[in-house]
Amino acid sequence: MLDALSWYIAIQILGLLAFPAAFVLFNRLPDRGFTLVKPAALAFFSYAIWILGLSHIAPNNQLTIIVMLVVAAAPSIYLLRKNLPAIKDFARQNWPVLVGAEILFLGFFLMWLGIVSEAPAINHTEKPMDFGFMNAVLQSRYFPPEDSWLSGSPISYYYFGHFMMAFMTQVTGVASSSAYNIGVALVPALAAIGAFGLVYNLVRLSGGTLKSGIIFGSVGPVLILLVGNLAGAMEFVHLQGWGGNGFWEWIGIKGLNGSDTGSGLFPDSQWWWFRASRVIDTLSGGQSLDYTITEFPIFSFILGDLHPHVMSLPFLVLGLGLILNLYSSTDKLGLLWLRNNAVEAAALAIFIGSLAFINLWDFPVIAAMLGSAALVKTYGDHDGNLTGASISTATVVIPILVLAIILFLPFYIDFEAQTSGILPLRDVNTRPVLLFLAMGPLILLAVSFLVRQLPRLVRPSEADNSTANLVMLVVAAPFLLWVALAFIATWIDDGAASAFGEIGGRMILVIPGLLLVAVAGFSAMQRSRLNRGQATAFPLLMAGLAFFLLVGAETFYVVDQFGGPFRRMNTVFKFYYQAWLLLGIVGAYGLYYLWSARSSVNWPLNVSRFMSAGKYVWIGTAAVLLLASFYYPVGAILDRTGVLREGHTISDNTLDGLDFLKQPAPGEYAAIEWLRDDAPWGRIVEAVGDDYTEFARISSSTGLPTILGWKGHELQWRRSSSFQGREEDVRTIFSSGDSGIVRSLLDAYDVRYVYLGVRERRTYGAGNLAAFAESSDSANSEVFLKTAFEQDGVIVYEMVQTAAENR
Repeated sequence: MLDALSWYIAIQILGLLAFPAAFVLFNRLPDRGFTLVKPAALAFFSYAIWILGLSHIAPNNQLTIIVMLVVAAAPSIYLLRKNLPAIKDFARQNWPVLVGAEILFLGFFLMWLGIVSEAPAINHTEKPMDFGFMNAVLQSRYFPPEDSWLSGSPISYYYFGHFMMAFMTQVTGVASSSAYNIGVALVPALAAIGAFGLVYNLVRLSGGTLKSGIIFGSVGPVLILLVGNLAGAMEFVHLQGWGGNGFWEWIGIKGLNGSDTGSGLFPDSQWWWFRASRVIDTLSGGQSLDYTITEFPIFSFILGDLHPHVMSLPFLVLGLGLILNLYSSTDKLGLLWLRNNAVEAAALAIFIGSLAFINLWDFPVIAAMLGSAALVKTYGDHDGNLTGASISTATVVIPILVLAIILFLPFYIDFEAQTSGILPLRDVNTRPVLLFLAMGPLILLAVSFLVRQLPRLVRPSEADNSTANLVMLVVAAPFLLWVALAFIATWIDDGAASAFGEIGGRMILVIPGLLLVAVAGFSAMQRSRLNRGQATAFPLLMAGLAFFLLVGAETFYVVDQFGGPFRRMNTVFKFYYQAWLLLGIVGAYGLYYLWSARSSVNWPLNVSRFMSAGKYVWIGTAAVLLLASFYYPVGAILDRTGVLREGHTISDNTLDGLDFLKQPAPGEYAAIEWLRDDAPWGRIVEAVGDDYTEFARISSSTGLPTILGWKGHELQWRRSSSFQGREEDVRTIFSSGDSGIVRSLLDAYDVRYVYLGVRERRTYGAGNLAAFAESSDSANSEVFLKTAFEQDGVIVYEMVQTAAENR
């Protein structure tokens, strides 16, 4: 666990180094950016190293990072000395929240270290891909990093999250196979302290006390990171044998349609908890017609992938915190604000741009939140003048977003879009019962908050006409566009009757969500105009955006390489994940609002009794749903870790993600270590096989680029023409007896190392390579390979002469 300790110390040092700047930057937030400074520092310093590497000013190594941090200490010390009295006063008044935040961070970090140490293997799902990106960054002397699964090509994916994990690995000097799993624990810890701080700041800005801020701030990480969806509770219902076949066919969750076994509380079937991430589907004869992914954070952390949508969580919270800081400004937005707050605008651009680099799907969401928050603020600043507010908003928001793209332009230049457009969704939809199972408790809390805040508003007047028109335009325009496109397409395919049926059926599902968006948007705008609880307008905007995302997944889908029953798989996946985070924050703040806004109205006796009864019904319903939401994390963690299984021991716990190779494949483990840590940089060739298998493990585990790794993934990231013929060339290298052909291919791909292990022998035979090595006695073969490494049946040949430049 010393490796984990080094990461903990490193992230604390980064946070302390950046806090004096955060104290000034987040000067409008009650916590002065303390809960956001760790991800902010990690993103900023990683960006600096990326720029230094791109420009070839300095290489990517530990010395460069240390020198950069030492240089950064100078302005940090200056800001500390300048603001020391204010910082001391802040710490003296707010020490409970500072201590509480750090305890929360450490608690989440230790909890997930313990969980991941029970199942550390980097050998399934998307782990090898994420591991490969991380190692590719570590192996790169300069940037952009080379794709470890397509030698000679830069990574064509949003990889800044992997870059930051590699940054932490470089700083601490920890082996990447352990660093990967420490990163899995670091992400929820950063997200937890950030979510706590965001809700805390919202509560304090709304007039709440420090105590209430801490209490309800603590609810944020629970709702976002610890509760599961209600599909977990359905596992329990199914396990008990409740409900007949007709009921489970109606529910329609694949896998919950037959008998299951368990110890009484949880199923015994392997990875039963995976089903909760595939809730929304339309089944016909057991086959999927609308296969989607409905992941949520606790599932992601238990699974242990360092995928972009997971790593972006703390940085999306950071972006929301920055926007809240801007929203809380007492100055009017406009050109003068940009000039007087240039550093803040630049920080917004850097962190919004980095968020897109981590997970491109988050860019439209954070941009929409920035634009809507700025518009609501300026609407109040301009006393309800929507035209003036719109101009001021555009004056600030557009330059920030443009700069956010410019600062990361090298990434966009190398990036090949994985999508090809947006199309209207037809034929399939999300049934309300499945939406309820996917995120019912969070929706309940958000809707309750929306409804409860309505009495604080006033009856719409003529002054609200422009607001109402704008809200209706934002709400109705996308839906009316869908109506037009879907009606025409359905009429052409199936006739007028089907077209009217498609539109009518969809309206029943979508209109309630659009109404919630409208209520949230109008409420936020009126609060700003009337200056009534402007801080409350911010979570209202978050709620509106979350419901907009949920509705969006029912009307349009992003076109990617997946079609047919998988056509909206990624759209639902990403939109629901973002909505979960937004609704989790809204839910935590909503609980504070419901608690603090206890009615002081003197209702008639009969009405008062009805209101009291309704309150208790609501409390009971919310309590039952939230309690049911905890079934999943408890059961899933117990199953994943196996702590209750007979013979379980913690003596073999490890953070080494490649530890599973030590006994069955010691030669492969040793070869990976040698190539990763000791061998000079060079491209490799290894066997090519199917995705989600053990193939391409050497390139993924070392970061050294191979000729071709997982073909399906490369096809998702770029055009197939980018690697056409490579698989056949690899086969030729491992099977041809013609030394001229083999050497020409190795030279063409600039290969330095030829890996020969069990997969190569099983796939190709690979008996030809010995004839080309220096130890060969064959007089008919040109010798161009030498044995650089050999252990337990694994051989790594090195080209005697190679064109590869030592990086």
